[in-house]
Amino acid sequence: MKKAIIFLSFTTSQNQSIQNCIDYFKRSDSKNTDFLIVSNAGHIPNGITDSNQLQLTKVTNWQQGFKHIFLRQNSRKLNSFVKSIPEYEEIEICVPHFLNILCNYFVNFCAQKLKSSNIIISLYPDGMLSYQPFEIHSQFQMESIYRWFGGWLSGMRYTLFSGPVADPFSCVKKIYSYIPDITIPYQSEEIIKIEFPIRKLHGDNILILGHFNQSKFDLDFLKQINKKILLLLSKENYGSIYYKPHPRITNMSHDVFYQSILKIPDINIKLCQDDTPVESLLESIGASIIIAAVSTSMINLKLKYKNQISCYYFGLTDYVHPKYATYYESVFSYLSIKPLRDPYE
Repeated sequence: MKKAIIFLSFTTSQNQSIQNCIDYFKRSDSKNTDFLIVSNAGHIPNGITDSNQLQLTKVTNWQQGFKHIFLRQNSRKLNSFVKSIPEYEEIEICVPHFLNILCNYFVNFCAQKLKSSNIIISLYPDGMLSYQPFEIHSQFQMESIYRWFGGWLSGMRYTLFSGPVADPFSCVKKIYSYIPDITIPYQSEEIIKIEFPIRKLHGDNILILGHFNQSKFDLDFLKQINKKILLLLSKENYGSIYYKPHPRITNMSHDVFYQSILKIPDINIKLCQDDTPVESLLESIGASIIIAAVSTSMINLKLKYKNQISCYYFGLTDYVHPKYATYYESVFSYLSIKPLRDPYE
């Protein structure tokens, strides 16, 4: 049976999960399977031919925004790409969730244009979304209206919804997951385990990961975190300390967390400000200790490097809604990701 699998992505971390999905398929019988991808992120996975890739432009400034409003470049490219896809007996569309405009539009409007009588919608892992039922309570909440309006302006119609962002339309048939035992099944018929390739890690450095929502922690809280970081440093034998800001923070003067930890006495931090995926950065700098404010990147890092790294989080109850905090605690406990206070208090 001739089959196609179409992946949709918008972050480099998602492309890492897509690579792991492709590796899983290649270990199975994939001789009659074509892999395609539509993405506006870098580091396209291996195993996808150039003709089966559509690289969209990520809108990062007003100039690009106007181009997509008046010229609708991304939607034109996407519609042309969809038309060029040949007929298949089966087409599987793999998305991380439906909150993103591209994924929402593709499943609801592009899928019906594909030349196949058997179309399957699947989920691939994206941070915590596999393990918590994060949902939109009202389709008319402000963020949803912004997405609807942005989709309309860009030529990619966004369908409003309420319910879990991973399967709001009850259309997901398969779920690919790193931890099937604690994966939210929704209405799926099958949960398939995928894995990171085993990689050897060398180094004794520390990597601190920044977060996007700076307003979650006030200065007094950050002072307490500084004390805990300082105590950890006094207990560990380490080489250098690196800091990777959240990719959506481009001006470091706006990174309150980074400015705070610079005040730790005698600390020397090397800044990593490029778009290198965290997984690749970890290997290149040789970090074996990770500190972050509930970063879902730690989940992938622990899954990939297991006991080669130690991960410490802080601010769970401040950064995450109480409704979902227990899901985070469950995953962190499963992977031995520890709160920063343990065992250093």
